[in-house]
This record gives sequence, structure tokens and C-alpha cells, in this order.
Amino acid sequence: MFTGRVDLLEDLKNCLFEASTPIEKKHTQKRFVVYGLGGSGKTEFCCKFAQDNRQSSKQSVQHTYSTIAQVGGVEPNERAAKDWLANLDRPWLLLIDNADDLSTPIEEHFPEGDRGIILVTTRNPLNRVHGTVGQGSYHFEKLGEAEANDLLLRAACEPSPWSITAKGYASKITSRLAFLALAVLQAGKAIAKRMCTLANYLDVYDRSWQKIRRMRRKSSKHGGKDVTVNMNVYSSYEIIFRGLEATDSVATQDAVQLIKMFSFFSWEDLRIDVLITSVEHPRRQLKYDEEEATKPATKADAKARSLTLKLKEWAVWAVAALQTDKTGPVQPPVLRDDRGDFDEDRLMDALDQLNQLSLIYYQEATESYSMHPLIHTWVRERPQMSTSEQALWCQAATTTLARSILLPPLDATTSAESLRRHLLPHISHVLKYQKSIHIMLSENQKTRKALWPVLKHDFGRTQAIESAKFSLIYVQNGYFSEAETLQVKTRDFVCARLGMEHVPARRITLFLAGTYGLQMRTNKAAELQQEVLEACKTHLGPNYPETLKVMNTLGASRRFQGRFKESRALLEKAIKGMTDTLGLEHEDTLQAMDDLGRLMWMYLDYSKARDLHGKAVSGLAKVLGPLHERTLIAKENFAMAHLSFEGEVLVHGPAHDLMLEVLEERKQRFGKEHPWTLYAIDNLARVKSGLGDYTDAEQLLRTALPIARRNLGDNHFGTLAGTAHLAQVLVRQGRLDEAEDMFTDVIQRQRYESSARDDGEHPDRIGHMWLLMECYRKHDKINEAIRVSDELMTAVSTIGGQGLGLYHPLAQRLQKRREELLLLQIGTAAISSGAEPVPA
Repeated sequence: MFTGRVDLLEDLKNCLFEASTPIEKKHTQKRFVVYGLGGSGKTEFCCKFAQDNRQSSKQSVQHTYSTIAQVGGVEPNERAAKDWLANLDRPWLLLIDNADDLSTPIEEHFPEGDRGIILVTTRNPLNRVHGTVGQGSYHFEKLGEAEANDLLLRAACEPSPWSITAKGYASKITSRLAFLALAVLQAGKAIAKRMCTLANYLDVYDRSWQKIRRMRRKSSKHGGKDVTVNMNVYSSYEIIFRGLEATDSVATQDAVQLIKMFSFFSWEDLRIDVLITSVEHPRRQLKYDEEEATKPATKADAKARSLTLKLKEWAVWAVAALQTDKTGPVQPPVLRDDRGDFDEDRLMDALDQLNQLSLIYYQEATESYSMHPLIHTWVRERPQMSTSEQALWCQAATTTLARSILLPPLDATTSAESLRRHLLPHISHVLKYQKSIHIMLSENQKTRKALWPVLKHDFGRTQAIESAKFSLIYVQNGYFSEAETLQVKTRDFVCARLGMEHVPARRITLFLAGTYGLQMRTNKAAELQQEVLEACKTHLGPNYPETLKVMNTLGASRRFQGRFKESRALLEKAIKGMTDTLGLEHEDTLQAMDDLGRLMWMYLDYSKARDLHGKAVSGLAKVLGPLHERTLIAKENFAMAHLSFEGEVLVHGPAHDLMLEVLEERKQRFGKEHPWTLYAIDNLARVKSGLGDYTDAEQLLRTALPIARRNLGDNHFGTLAGTAHLAQVLVRQGRLDEAEDMFTDVIQRQRYESSARDDGEHPDRIGHMWLLMECYRKHDKINEAIRVSDELMTAVSTIGGQGLGLYHPLAQRLQKRREELLLLQIGTAAISSGAEPVPA
């Protein structure tokens, strides 16, 4: 509901769309800042401007960066969205709303380059320096009296034409509210809902004000300039809130509880399906668990699960259960499903109550709700909200998010993947509030003078499950260090109580090892996998399916470490054991065959690799389906086994079509910037380069590499490999100077320390050094090529450890290449001296 400031709207339009002055032309990216008090109408003004001046776009003007990224088809994060906008040819307008965080400079939110229009709303007057057109900024303090009166009467649904009496009441009310837009709007909503009238509003307002002042004097944690400045908004809000609390209906009580919980989510873009799946997903998980529990146990299961282990595991979880509230999960009743009686209509009624009062706003384009930041803060920090009540509603938000997340294998659906990408900002918020609440509770406990010790917050079974689920979200969104922190806490808790002989301890350890692997900390990952493998051998036996699966996982990690002999022994033993116990057609057996095929690349035995990958593709397509991610990985491996490590096509076959299929499926499933998608882009580029399509190969790699550097980091092996493959394309195009610079940067030893073994080099670095040697040779820099070949000879000797590298096929090829280089060196020297060159 927008009122007033029409002249400023027109002035801003002229500033942003009319011809610029010579000085303004230096800043082609046009920026304008609207600053002033919270609730003064800054956001509404900018949204109104965007609505009036948009061209053909039908998108909402209040997209988050995550939503903008989805519109652009890139990963749903700020970095990806900014890059997309910076390179967008079409006109765009970006609203950066409530830029008030002093810890983050506002310019960090600006897309780079000289395109687009940016409007900024902020309470910080110092941010006005970022304006680049016209006067650069507007200062909003309050509405004009006529504008404020108009807004109040419209919000109050007062029938027009307005009487002199109504206008008189409106004038007194808006004056008392200092003509602050949000406060006036909230007052109008309270009147419209018959919580008070135009005539008695100020009496109700005064009582609300006095109550807040009394509560604030009792509670020091609610002080501060910001709260004082916005007290008019908060007092108006209190009238609405207390009106809801006083209404004895299910819908209004549900609304009160929901908005308290919402205040611990992110203030914007809370999707409805998060709330609904927090009820539906636990049902699915329970049904799956019951079906798994009723499957007939094999002899191996019976042997592995001894009575002692069962009793210990039962006892630990029983103690944890006794310490848990038996009333069920901490959630509002409207989201409870104790007897399968969840009522979605009841939930929508409660949301409608909040929407009608403008306490939340529905965004139809994204089917989500948002709150004004001032209301979001006040609900959470109001004086009546004790620290213990904050802890309650923060836990309700945490529980709701956690229950909406499915665990593997139930999470392997498109809808679940989409939901998980949306949850990230909400999880980050609840964890931040959770931490601050725990600090406050600890401080409160220190000041108490009690005879009995106060119970402390413990990390228990519920928190372990929540942390494990939240870490899934962080992993999927590429926030590996945050995922690691949560997984370490969970693993410490589980292993301290159960030990590695129990399934939960082994699973969380392997989960953490996988996260280390995604960070390319392969040494750390392999260390944990080795620990799990030894536990499986001891407590399950060497041929138990879980033991064999862990053995295969460790074998794959050994390959990444360059420990090829160990890797081969582990993989072949796992395949034999799986074949005997599970059969050749089991997905675990097929995956192990696929992993062994990858190892054959390291031995340059591409024919055997293609045979293994082909069997894996055929089997996995039957067992899991042709588009399952595990099948796609096997297809990708099969395609790349048609190329040598130098990128030459060995056998003309389906490599190009397979890589196109894999890439398109990953784009649809994960988005354009997911690590798996980037990996497919890199491999497709390698295939195109091998087929001679250098232009397309270079374009693919130059598009993907900035994303990889931004999301994964400069030293991630995927980024390093992509850079080396781009350099290889440049070599084939004859652009040798550019290629040399890239190779020289890529082969720096310290980049590989997290995965190389102590007595050897990482295999990727060895491969990149070979490509640099070849680049020097083609550039007639023979001395440099020989120098690299000498270093390579030392590095190759370490392949597999224990000096076994001298027997590796690459060592024989290197020796031959080195002899050729030495002959070339002699020939070059002879030509320089005028002597007859020695034939190469």
C-alpha cells in the first residue's frame, strides 16, 4: 500500500533514465541510495519505483540473490547471482534492501562492472556516498501529514469519502506516530481488524507504550538506539500482537505461534513447502525405517549384530530418550502430526491471519512469505520474550527445518534437491540465533544465586541428528567447512557414546570423510576411512557387505593419493568379495568395478578401463535407472576412458554424446554451478578438444573456471585440472606463451599438499608437469623441457610408494621422451656452433 512521494518518484526516474551528465557517465552503473529511519517507507518507495518502471519483466522486484540466481539459471547464491547480473546484456534493476549490517561493506553486494541500476535502502547515512546519479540519495524521515493521514485511513479500510471527524482522528494518530510509514500502516491494520477504533486508538497506543517502557526497564538486553528510534513502529505492532493473543480462536493462536517461530528463520523467502514437508517427510522416513527393520536378517547380519552390541546401542539411545521431552517434537501445534491429523487448511488459515495484518507478506512468484526486518527483529527481541522463550521458538524453527530434510536414500529426488538449496539461509539464521541464545543462557546462569546447580545445554541425540541433516544442506550448497564443523560435533558425540563398532558411528565418520574428500583433503579422508575399515573387519568380518563397501571407498581414496598398488589391491579384493556375497549385478559391485576402471587410467590401460566402465554403465542402468547420479558417473567415466591422459582420442565412439547427456542432466538436477556440473563441463571440453573443436572447448572452460575459482577455490583439484585442460587447448591452438603461464602456476607443489603422500607426488601434478614438458618441447624450449623431465623422473619414481613408480608405464614413456629431448638439445647446440646436427 503506497502513498505519497510522487514527486520523488518522478525525480528518481529522470535521474536514472534520462541522459547523464559527463561526470555521471564515468559511473555507467547507476546507483541511488535512500536512507533514513526504519519504517519510513524506503522499501515501499523503491518497490513502487520498480513496479512503475519495469518493462516486460514479470518477476517480483523483491527477489533475494538466491532467487535472482535461479532466474539466471546459476547456482542459488550471492556470488553466482552477482556474476550473472554483471554479464547480463539486458537492462536490470537491483534493490538492495535494508543494507544496515556494519560488519559487511555495502559495496560487497554490488555486481561488478558498469551495467544495471542499483537502488539501496539503508538506515546508515554514510552509505549515501555510493550514489552515482543525480543528487545520489534521498533522506526519508517521515511522510507528509496529508500522505500519512491518507495511508492510515486507507489501511484502516475507512469508507470514503472520509468525514471531517475521521480526518481529525487520523491527524492526531499520525502526529503521535511521527508520520512514520510503517507505524501508520500497522495502526491502520489494527483498526481495520477492530482491535481498536479511530476514536480510541491513542488510548490503546499509550497503554501499549507504557507497558513496553516498563518491560524494557526490567530487561537490559532490549536497550539500544535502534529500538528507541523505532518505538513508534513497535508500539503499533504491540497493539496488533496483543489483539491476536487476546482472540480466543485456533487460527489467531496458531498465527501468534507461527510468527514467533518465523522470527528465527531468515526474514525473507520462507517457502510454504518447508512447513508442509516438516510434517510429511518424517512420515516417509518412519515408513522407510519400519520397512528396513522388517526385512529378514541374513546370517551375516545376525553374526555382525551381537547381543552385546545391540544392548549397548539400545542403552545409549534409551538414556538419550529419557532426557528428551515426551511431548514430541518442539513445533507449533499447527505443524504437529501426532496422530496423523495434520490439517493443511488450518496452517493456511493461520498464515492468512498474519498476511491480512501485514505482519508477513506473501510473494506469489516464489510461493513464499517474508517479514519486514523491523517486525522480524521485534518479534524475536520484544521485552516480553524471555531468553528461555527465545530458546523455545528457536528450537521450534530448528526442528521444523530439520524435519523437512530427508536422509539418504530418500533424498534423491528433484523436489528434495530443490528444497535443500532453498533451506540454506534459514539454517544459517537459526544456528546463529541458537549460538547467541546459548551465550545469553550461560550469562544468566552465572548471575543466579541458587542452592542447586542449573542444568546446562547439552549436545544430545536430537542435536546430533539436526547437525547431520544441516550438514547435508551445507555440502549440497558447497559450504564444506560449515558442513565439516557440524559433522565433527556429531561424530564426537556419537563415537564417545557408541564407539566405531556401531552403525551410527561408522556412518557419520564416513560422512565426514566424504566432506574432507570434497575439500580435496584426501589424506584426512583416507585416515578416517581406514579407521572405519578396521572397525568393520573386527566387528563385522572381512567379507561382510559393509566391510567390502568401505574397502572400496578407501581404495578410491588411495587412488587420489597416488598409492596405486594399495588402491588396486583394495578395489580388486572388494570386487571379489562383493561378487561372492552380493552378485555381479548388485549396485555396490558395479560401483566398485567403475572405481577400478578409474584406477586403470592411472596405469594407462584404457582398454581395460573401458571394459570395466561399460559393464558398470549397463548394470547400473538396469539396477538404478539410466539417469541415476551413480549411473551418470559411470557414463562419464566410460566417455573419458576414450581419451588418453594427454587428451588424445584413443577410440572414436560415444564419448561426445555421453558427455552431452551427463551435462544436460546435471544442469537440470543440480544447476549450472554445482561441482558435478562443472566437472561435466570440463570433461565435455576435453572431448571436444580431442576431436579438434578447440573453439567450443575453450569457451566451455573459460565459462566454467571463474565459477570454480569462486565456489571451490583456486587450489581445489577441479579448478587446477580445469586450468591445465584450458592450457592444453591453448597449446593445440599454438598459443604457447599463454599455456606456459597457466601450467607453471598449476604445478606449484604446495597446491597438492592436502592429498599427496609424504613420500610422493600427487598424480594430478605429475600429469600437469608432463603437459608442461610437452608445451616447452613444442615451443622449442628444449632446456626447459629437460629440466621439467628431470623433476618428472623423480616424481614418477614415487608413484605407488616404495619406489614402485619406476615400473609404471609412464616411467618408460618418460625415459623415451627424455632421450628424444637430449638428442634435440645436442642438435640445437650443434646448429648454434655450425656443426652437423645429430639426427633425432
